[in-house]
Order: sequence, then structure tokens, then C-alpha cells
Amino acid sequence: MTIQSEVYIKPNSWLLAINNKENSNLDKLTIGSKTYIGRNVHIVALKGVHISQNVLISDNVYLADNYHHFENGNIPYKDQGVGFKKEVIIGEGTWLGENVCVISSHIGKQCIIGANSVVTKDIPDYSMAVGTPAKVIKKFDQATNSWIEV
Repeated sequence: MTIQSEVYIKPNSWLLAINNKENSNLDKLTIGSKTYIGRNVHIVALKGVHISQNVLISDNVYLADNYHHFENGNIPYKDQGVGFKKEVIIGEGTWLGENVCVISSHIGKQCIIGANSVVTKDIPDYSMAVGTPAKVIKKFDQATNSWIEV
């Protein structure tokens, strides 16, 4: 786990880099400088959750690169283990609103993810996405310095 300088982590947040046989927990979870992590945030990294610098993560956010196995309906799901799907990457300057879930997805630079959204697919740079599942509703136009509906 690597946490750079000036990272603020509020109370009751939970950061977990799962140790497994395939790779150590070194650099499975990285947090860039000047990032703010709100209260009750849960981050779970099996192989890779990477948060760039200057990211704002609001309260009650969940970030995970994994899922629970559920193949056998006769075995409690908690006993079936977890599987890796895809690394989570949060781009520089991005803002994740309250109660956002990001599961095995890449979110680009300078994005806004609206409160209560569930991100299951990649979000490009300079995008605003909302909903369950999250969909891009606006893109930031640097030429006009304004948000444009898509």
C-alpha cells in the first residue's frame, strides 16, 4: 500500500489490500498526494485500486476491484471467496459524490460522479456521470470552459 503526502482520511474509513499467493499487497492500493477521503469509505484491493492525486472522495464511497463468487447456490456466498475483475483507477482531480460505488472500472481525469451512482463501466476524462449504472450526462468542453450535455 502506498499513500503519498497530504492525504486526508476521515474516521471510520477502511482500506484493505488483500494478501494472496499471486502477489504481495505492495502497490495494490495507491493513493496520490492531496487526496481527500471522507468518512466511512471502504476500499478493497485484490490486485489494484489506484487513486490519482487531488481526488475528492465523499463519505460512504465503496471502491473495489473484485467480486464475491456466487457459482454454487448451496454454499454460503461468504465462503465462496472473491475473484478479480479489473483494476480500479480514479483519475487526477476527480470528485466522487456521497454513496458512490466504483466496481472494477476506470474513471478519467477531472470527472464528477454524482451521489448514489454505481460505476461499472469506464468513464472518460472530463465527464459527469450519474445513475445506476452510471452514465455520462455531460462532458467538459475546454474550448468554451463549460459543461455540455451529451
